[in-house]
Amino acid sequence: MLSLYLFLALGFVGSGHCVGMCGPFVMGYTRPRSNSWHSHLLYGLGRSTTYAFMGLIASSFGHILQDLLGLRASILILAGLIMVYLALGQLHLLPLQLPPVQNWRWYQKSVGVLYASNAWYRTYPLGTLLGFIPCGLTAIALSLAITQPVPLATLGMFIFGLGTMPAMVGFGMLIQRLKVPKLQRYLAFVMAILGVLTVWMGIYRLGWAPAPPQSALLMRLHPTTLPTGGMEHHPSHHH
Repeated sequence: MLSLYLFLALGFVGSGHCVGMCGPFVMGYTRPRSNSWHSHLLYGLGRSTTYAFMGLIASSFGHILQDLLGLRASILILAGLIMVYLALGQLHLLPLQLPPVQNWRWYQKSVGVLYASNAWYRTYPLGTLLGFIPCGLTAIALSLAITQPVPLATLGMFIFGLGTMPAMVGFGMLIQRLKVPKLQRYLAFVMAILGVLTVWMGIYRLGWAPAPPQSALLMRLHPTTLPTGGMEHHPSHHH
């Protein structure tokens, strides 16, 4: 599916952001002479597991909402609006406020216990917990996951996490030299355009506008396993 490549691109291009955001956490669990490559790998797999779980929840929510509203178009419009807002937040054109999970006491206590642990596998559960820390790029990926079938959204978000791992495991300096932060801005701009086109596709499916450019490509990015039902208007001219 084309959307899987987009999840991977989001993760890889956003990996420079991950180095800056998660770098202090990685430094916190790294210990001289006792740290090895597999601890970083387990940390990345832990984060990817959390992203996959979040993708499952996002997709399930999108399908429930679609069932309640009875319109495929409604979830496309909602996902597109969220995508535009978050992308503009990444571009610092709008305020971007996400729930401060890391401020919850039980969360801080759990993370502290894992930092103090000597277990060889501790970085995996640490990654799963730290994966819940709000991140603009993760939120953009989740706004794409909302429109995917549950298996595709779950796999896509796991792939998103895997895309960040090269930087986290050992290529941070190389990626920084490639000026990934600038690429992040370009990607956020692309996601804003994609969000606008997604909203346009939703309006088109309601019969209120002509088909957007590249409508066939958009529907490959936003597949669905659910029937659209009889309430939704289907224009007779498909592109």
